[in-house]
This record gives sequence, C-alpha cells and structure tokens, in this order.
Amino acid sequence: MPFYAVAKGRTSGIFSTWPDCESQVKGFPGARYKKFDTVVAAQDFIDTHGGNKSQKTTSSNTYNRASLPTQSSTSYGSSTLKRQFSTSNEKHLNESAPSKPKKKYKKSSFASDNSDDSDDLSEIIAKQMDDIEKRLKGFEKGVDKIIKKSAKTEKKAIMIEPQALSRVNSTNDFQTDREGYVQVYTDGACSSNGKNGAKAGLGVFWGEGHSLNFSAPVSGRATNNCGEIQAATCAIKQAIDNGVDKLAINTDSKFLINSVTKWMLGWKRKGWKLQSGEPVKNEKDFKDLDRIQNKIHIKWNYVEAHKGIHGNERADQLAKAGAAMYGK
Repeated sequence: MPFYAVAKGRTSGIFSTWPDCESQVKGFPGARYKKFDTVVAAQDFIDTHGGNKSQKTTSSNTYNRASLPTQSSTSYGSSTLKRQFSTSNEKHLNESAPSKPKKKYKKSSFASDNSDDSDDLSEIIAKQMDDIEKRLKGFEKGVDKIIKKSAKTEKKAIMIEPQALSRVNSTNDFQTDREGYVQVYTDGACSSNGKNGAKAGLGVFWGEGHSLNFSAPVSGRATNNCGEIQAATCAIKQAIDNGVDKLAINTDSKFLINSVTKWMLGWKRKGWKLQSGEPVKNEKDFKDLDRIQNKIHIKWNYVEAHKGIHGNERADQLAKAGAAMYGK
C-alpha cells in the first residue's frame, strides 16, 4: 500500500491515494511531497521537510495526528469502486506494519508544565492499522469472483474487482498486482453516440509516459461500444507483442465484461446470433477480440467511470482524442 506524504501543501499529512495527495499540492507554490511504502518513512519525510508552521501546536506536546492516515484517506477508494479485493490487502497491511523498537518524541520547548508525555508513534500507527483491518474484514463479504473456462483452451477469463497494485516492473515499466497481472486501463468514447455525425475513438493507458499508451479513432461504426471493444483488443495485442502473459484489463464497460465472460460463448454456439435470432451488432469486433483473448491469461476488472480513478480518467482522455480524429 502506498503512502503519499505532503510536507508542504494546502494540508500537510499522509494520504493513501494519489488524487487525495494531488488535491493538496497541485498549484500550491513550493509544494513538497513524495510517495513511500510505509507510513513511518512518510512521517519522517514530513518531519524533515515540513514547513507549515500553522499545523504545529504551541500549547500541547502531543504528536500531530493530522499527518496520520484517517478513515477517509484510508478507505482504499471504496467511494469509487463497487467492491474491494480485501483479503490480500489485509495481508499486505499486516506485513507493512512497523516492527522497529518504539520511539517517543521529546517534548517541545513550548509544552506546558502539565502536559502528558508525547504519544508513542508506534502506538498511534497500531491503532490506525487496527481500524483499517476491521474495515477490510467487512469488505471481504463483498468480493465477487467469477471464473469461466474457454471452450478451446484451459486459459481462463476472470472477472474480479480491482485490487491495490503492489509493484512496478522496472524492466518494462508495467504496473502489476500481487497476482502478477499487468495492469492496463481501456476506454471508448463517442460524441453524438447513435446519431448521424457520431465520432468514436479508443484509448489504452498503461501508465504515465508509457510508450504503449495509445489513442485512435475506431474502425467501422462510430459507437461507444465499438470503442470499448476495440480498446480491449488493442491492449491484448500490445500485451502479447511485449511478452505479457497475465493481463488485467480495467474498464468501465459492464457491457464489454458481460459480453466476454457471460454471453460470447452462447453467441458463438448460435452462429453469432442473439437468443432472439438477430445477429450480434458488434460481431466483427467481438470476433477480433475472441481470436486473441485465449493467447494469454486475462482478468477483467470493472471500475466506475468519472470517479477520479487516475487510470480510467487517462484512458478516457485518450479515447476522446481518438474520437476527435474519426473521419480525418
């Protein structure tokens, strides 16, 4: 779990998500912030580089709790995601809990004679971790995992809600989760969707400044669903070409996820026909996706659109840029 330390910003403290951190430093003159793996390292950074005197107290010698993770800042995106895969997150938090000998902060020169001893930093962190663990246990009941075998191969397509990223592969600059799945965000966009003059595009986002980030107009019909399907197909092709064998596709399209994990097998058995006998509207796009999806392991993650999820927002921007090129 990352910890974003803001030493100089609108509000100094430790935040568990980049959007929370960004809102404190973006546009703030002389902002000082950094990402850490542990809350202790983040707090040390604030103590060393912090310059916001307004947050220091002159009447109490207790440790500044405003800089520690709060319930709102350690919600792990629960306001933006439907569910959280909490089992592995709980283990990660337990492993990251500090094990160093307890360290107490000395009283400041401004402390009053009747002040108690400074709060023990380790005790404060332990209390925060206990609170986080209790909330994580509640999330476990909401985990929903669906595994579906392909008819032609033992490769599996998995639908699971997103879980926290654990590391960045330094060789290829790919973000991966704890199960080793490389993370990619895909999106489609369409102006005047379903109307004359519609323009559609697709976007694929691997990370900031990544060489594989991709934006293009859709081929064929200009609809939002075409953009969603073609974006996923593009991401899978890129993954295969770059030696990725486990890919997590993060998309805000339930239609795409349900089509691949629930409906596509039935369409194929019926000759790409719906139950009503009508042809599948996006038959060509789905056939293109189906031809390559079983060449690697794919996990489909659903994320809510326009909720401040960085990867989803960037994929959306790329898709809109692609739509602007449609017909040119």
